[in-house]
Amino acid sequence: MKIINFTLAYLSLFPLLLKAQDGISFDNDFNLWNIQKGQTATVFVEKAYIRSAPGLQAKQIDSLGVGTTVTMTSAPLKGSIIKNFYAPWYQISYLKDSQQKKGFIWLGLLALGKQVDREGFQYLYGFERFIKPPNREQQDYFLTKVKVLNPHDSLIASQSYTFAFGGQLSAQSKLLPSMGLTHVKQILYMEFISGACGVPSEYHYVAWTGQKLINLPSRYSVSDAGVFYYDEKLLFPTEHKKNNQLIYKYIEEGETENDDIDASKYRISKREEHFQWDGDKFVKRSLPQ
Repeated sequence: MKIINFTLAYLSLFPLLLKAQDGISFDNDFNLWNIQKGQTATVFVEKAYIRSAPGLQAKQIDSLGVGTTVTMTSAPLKGSIIKNFYAPWYQISYLKDSQQKKGFIWLGLLALGKQVDREGFQYLYGFERFIKPPNREQQDYFLTKVKVLNPHDSLIASQSYTFAFGGQLSAQSKLLPSMGLTHVKQILYMEFISGACGVPSEYHYVAWTGQKLINLPSRYSVSDAGVFYYDEKLLFPTEHKKNNQLIYKYIEEGETENDDIDASKYRISKREEHFQWDGDKFVKRSLPQ
């Protein structure tokens, strides 16, 4: 199959993946949380209701606040659709009021991941809800949020971005230093990794200034073996060492020029984008044609 225009192919991919079903459904055993029995997780929402059994009809027996650590004490159980997506329930144990307690929680109320810096600040990220815009030509997405908790477990900042789930297999995060950006203390780096042809891996960066969270340029990569590839890379000031406050994005596209998958020859194009950081926000710069 020849790819005549990669951009059109990419934009048309997600409606096929998402709109072919009534809503997003995460597998009980394999999903972006990748949590197993015996592991710990962190409550992401401001108030998570704990129930006496798995399911929305079960009695609410407790509630837990954002940042609370819970331990998964069961394998995934039959799930529910909440916030416009399906995910399983788990039995959990947790410590509250100096007592060990048990109950059941819906997976979507837990953070996808957590990082802690040297000062004890916690950086959580997770899903607020799945959004299906009324205009069917618009792309469906997860409203994804980053939250910062201080060392006393109080929520002090949050910031949202969109993530178009298309079958990515895992979510991971790590804390980066300022990367040379002025007034930045930490950068939370989040990746949603694909394991399939035609499904992109997405990479998001959110800066913490000590006062607020700021979205930085994101990037993605996608390929279909023997047909096309598209790859974006970001370089921050400490990486490109050009003594400026620019973030460089390098973009490379390859389209096959023949039909031999085993010996594909690609027509390659490259371009770049520059983003100026002023200590509070970034602005995409116009480049000479």
